[in-house]
Amino acid sequence: MNSEQYSLLVSKAQTQVKISVKALDAAHAQGQALDIARSLEADRFELGYGIAKHNKLSELFEKLAYNDFDHKECYDWQGSLVNKVPAVYTLNKRFYVRPLILGYLDISKDAVVKNVCKNPLCVNPYHNQYLHEKNSKIGGGDLQMLLAFRSQGASVPQIAKALNVHRSTIYRILKDERFSSGT
Repeated sequence: MNSEQYSLLVSKAQTQVKISVKALDAAHAQGQALDIARSLEADRFELGYGIAKHNKLSELFEKLAYNDFDHKECYDWQGSLVNKVPAVYTLNKRFYVRPLILGYLDISKDAVVKNVCKNPLCVNPYHNQYLHEKNSKIGGGDLQMLLAFRSQGASVPQIAKALNVHRSTIYRILKDERFSSGT
C-alpha cells in the first residue's frame, strides 16, 4: 500500500493541534481530515503536506481510516486512561476514545457505546455495540431487525429468540412511542 504523509492542523477556539495523517491520496486525506475534525468537534482545520508528530491519536485515526481492525482480536488502548477508561487529551479537552470513534465513524453522538468484549482497554470498533440509550439491550442494527421482523408479522417470542434477548425486552421496545409506529 503506497501512502503519503499529511499534516492536519485542527483548531477549536484559540487552541490548535497537529495530527499526522497517512493517506492513499489527497482525496483520502481530505476525507480523513473531515472525519477527524468532526470527531474532535473542531471549528476549522487545515490539511497540508508534511509530517506531524505521530502519536496515539494519529495512530487510532490511521487504523480507522484503513479499517485495520481484526474482528476477533482486541485492540488495547496504549494511551492515557481516566478511571480505567481509554481517553485522550487534546484541544484543551478530554475525549473518551470510544465516543471519539463514534464521531469519526459519523455514528450519532446520542448513541451509547457498550464494549461487548468486556476488555476495558479495548477500543476495537468491532467490539462495540452502539445503543440508543444507556440501559438498552439491543443496538441500532438489532433495532432495525426488530422492526423489520415485526412488520413481517413475526411474533414477539420469535423476535426475542432471533435477537437473543428476553421477550419482555421486545415488548418494552414495541411499547416505546418512538418505535411503535407501523406495528
